[in-house]
Amino acid sequence: MWLLSLLPDSLLYFAIVVILFSGIAMFAFSFFLNLFPAAKPYRLAIQATGSILAISGVYFFGAYSTEMKWRERVRELEAKVAVAEQQSKETNTAIQKVYVDRVKVVTDTKIVVQEKIIKEAAKMDVKCEVIPEAITIINDAAKSPKVVK
Repeated sequence: MWLLSLLPDSLLYFAIVVILFSGIAMFAFSFFLNLFPAAKPYRLAIQATGSILAISGVYFFGAYSTEMKWRERVRELEAKVAVAEQQSKETNTAIQKVYVDRVKVVTDTKIVVQEKIIKEAAKMDVKCEVIPEAITIINDAAKSPKVVK
């Protein structure tokens, strides 16, 4: 069957129809050979050949129609895959934007906490004890940054 896929579709369809109808014609013609005594010995061979060609034609016709249905299904699925790929690209772009925004918020929060630590460092070093501002700064640093949508 894979050899038949090498032929163009229109030529393959034409060949299958020719095989089918020539088999039917040979089978039908074999019954008229009884009228000709000289052709009687060939009647059985022509009838067998016609039967084989007709059965082969029906088989190939079924295989051809199944192949065309599968090709159509493949085309439909390829179209769905193309749509899914496009949606995936759009979603990836949106996710990257959200990720960049989150990284920016985390970086901004980190800078603010570092500035608070630098500002309060002088007070913390004077007495060598934990002041309430240090606890507030640590708590602020531990909070999840709020993402602005």
